[in-house]
Formats: sequence, structure tokens, C-alpha cells
Amino acid sequence: MEKFTAEVVERLKAYVYRIEDPRTGSTFYVGKGNGDRAFAHARQALTGEDGLRYERIREIIAAGHTPRVIIHRHGLDDAVAHEVESALIDAYAHEDLANEVRGHDSERGVMTPRQIVELYGAAPAQIPVPAILIKIEQQWHQGLSAEELYERTRRYWVCNPESRPIPPQIAISVARGIVREVFDIEKWEVYPDMAAEVIDPTRLPARKKGKAMVRRGFLGRVTADADLRASLLGTSVREIPFGSGSPFAYAGPTARSDAGR
Repeated sequence: MEKFTAEVVERLKAYVYRIEDPRTGSTFYVGKGNGDRAFAHARQALTGEDGLRYERIREIIAAGHTPRVIIHRHGLDDAVAHEVESALIDAYAHEDLANEVRGHDSERGVMTPRQIVELYGAAPAQIPVPAILIKIEQQWHQGLSAEELYERTRRYWVCNPESRPIPPQIAISVARGIVREVFDIEKWEVYPDMAAEVIDPTRLPARKKGKAMVRRGFLGRVTADADLRASLLGTSVREIPFGSGSPFAYAGPTARSDAGR
């Protein structure tokens, strides 16, 4: 099957689906869609679209198989569908998903009771200098070393913070709505050719998404301002608006709500 009929689309409304590799039965992608969205990935893969999910689909097709689509919930409005999608991404995270983001409102995703207390008991962050906040949801876990946390926070991002009226002076690493580390930014690097980058094998791979989507990263170190660091670590940024599905927000003096730029 490559598409739904118009009658089915009308009754289906918004839905949440996952895609399985028929060779192993493992789920490699979870998505929310309308219309024929669940089938669009295979078409895009065959046109050479770049991305983890498309690479997996091309491997499956080259082996003589067809990716298997499963509809989990349907008849939803978009807001509920986003919630179901996020929950399903959490549920299948152990299967090496090709999703590049955890889903909408991921700071409300799967947590231990201790992490729930940490999130809702944390004081709101007070950020006194221009800052870029970077979510590393899929890349973060409690056992990261200081160097691994730095590498996962600093690159590879589709953003252009240097173009802001006042560029950020610090980068704040965020996971589950909590400040995990604070870095001084010394300068920004550009990675025009992701194929030439040596990606840390312990992290999820980054992929270039087209010629216009140049990725950037900062060079820096844990902030030398010990008082600033102490005041921010462990605080909550859940009230700071991030763009829809964006891993970025800006805060501090002159910050505007143009998250994700």
C-alpha cells in the first residue's frame, strides 16, 4: 500500500505510526501524520533524501523487502497526536530509533521518580548574560563524562547565533528541562561537509539535511565564572519557550522569542 483513499484520510484524521524493519521486526522510526504521511518516507528515500530513517529504508528495499507501517492511534487532533508520538518514541527508544528528536514536550517524557522531583522541585533559572540554551535530550544520560557532555552540547547544530543583535556569551546544556552544564563560548565553527567530520561513535550521528542546512558548533570550556555556574546548575528552564520541535532557545539580556534561529 502506498496511499490512503480520500474517504480513509477524512476518517483517519491525525494519527501516530511506527515503521518496522521486516527483517528483524524492530521499530526504527516513530511519527505523527495526516493523510499519506506514513508512506511518504519510502518515496523520499527513493529520491535520495538524506537522513537516518531514509538510509534504513534504502537498506531494507535493497534487500528485497518493504518497510512495515503500523498505525498505533488514529482519529486524533494534532495536540493529542503529538503527545502519543512522544510517548511512543520513549517506549521504543531502546530499539535504536532513527528519530532525530525525542518528540514534542520531551521534558515531560519518561523519567524516574527522582528525576520528576528534580524537575518540579527545581528553582527557575535566572540567566544574567546572553545565552543559547541547547537541548541534548537523546544524547543525554546521567553517566556522561564532562568531555562527553561538552561534545554533545557544542555541535552539530543547524543554527546561526552569531547573527543575533547580541550573540550569546554562554551555552547552557539542557536535558529534561534542567540545566546540566554552562559553557563559555570562545568562537563558533562551521561544518559545511558533514561527511568529512569524524563523529564521536558513542553519540547519535548527525546528518546534513540539504545544502542550506549548514551545521555549526562552538568551541569553549566550562564557564570560568564559578558563581554563575553555581547559580544555574540544576535549575529549571521549562518556562523558557523553545521553538516547536527546536533544540534551541535564547535567554538573558535582549533575548527575544525567536527560538531555533
